[in-house]
Amino acid sequence: MDFDPNRLAVLYYFGELQYWKLPQIAVDALESGFDGNSLRRLAGLTNPVASDMRPAEIDAAFREMGVDAPIPRDSAMLTLALETAQNALNGNMNMFDAATHISIYLCELKEPLQPDLHRIFMLSQQAESAPRKP
Repeated sequence: MDFDPNRLAVLYYFGELQYWKLPQIAVDALESGFDGNSLRRLAGLTNPVASDMRPAEIDAAFREMGVDAPIPRDSAMLTLALETAQNALNGNMNMFDAATHISIYLCELKEPLQPDLHRIFMLSQQAESAPRKP
């Protein structure tokens, strides 16, 4: 799989990427040709704890990889929802399962503020009462 800083940033800012993975990601970024002080510092951490990494430094590391960081959580959620919808459209995921994943996991069962997600959220609500094939 190719190194994708934007995808990693979306996962991080949504809360899906744990902080302790960031040093290896920084190493991978350096090996992929990215460079910067924050990336180098993160890459040098061994057995990190959360206090070893300041949010501003993590943001700077993502910017050194070309990402417009920090990414608002709502924007990260929308990106992940679009990815899930694309998986359903490509046939890699059942449409109702994709809508349910978006509703439960991404939106946390709360009606989303983004109009783009509202229809998907409503589809998931309708799927709860849809008849199932035997």
